[in-house]
Amino acid sequence: MTHPDDRYPPRSHPPQPYQEYQPYQEYQPPHTPGADLTALRSAYRGLRRVSTLTALGSFVVYVALSCGAPDLMGSEIAGELSLGMGLGILQLLVTFGAVLWYGRSAQRSVDPLARAVRERALRPVRDAGAAR
Repeated sequence: MTHPDDRYPPRSHPPQPYQEYQPYQEYQPPHTPGADLTALRSAYRGLRRVSTLTALGSFVVYVALSCGAPDLMGSEIAGELSLGMGLGILQLLVTFGAVLWYGRSAQRSVDPLARAVRERALRPVRDAGAAR
């Protein structure tokens, strides 16, 4: 039987002690959220909520009517088109509308804020590269 320490090869060199004393420096996080990051989060959260609730809300209404009032959903509104089919088509239009609205609103309100946050985060990196 071998000793447990025999399973590991010996170190090639012993660990070195500290060369000199390092004074304690208070920890500072690399990035503290500023007003622009808070505004970005808020704008993104608002966009998500509105678009998700619009698409999900219209779907829930469609499903509730389909389950709760099948006779109403089966009633014809124009020729062979039933109310259920009409609302199903409307559901698709509402979903596509929510996606399009989300994209346009994100370009108008979220993207400029994201650019500002990115520029602020990359500024120290660019300044350090220019100082070399």
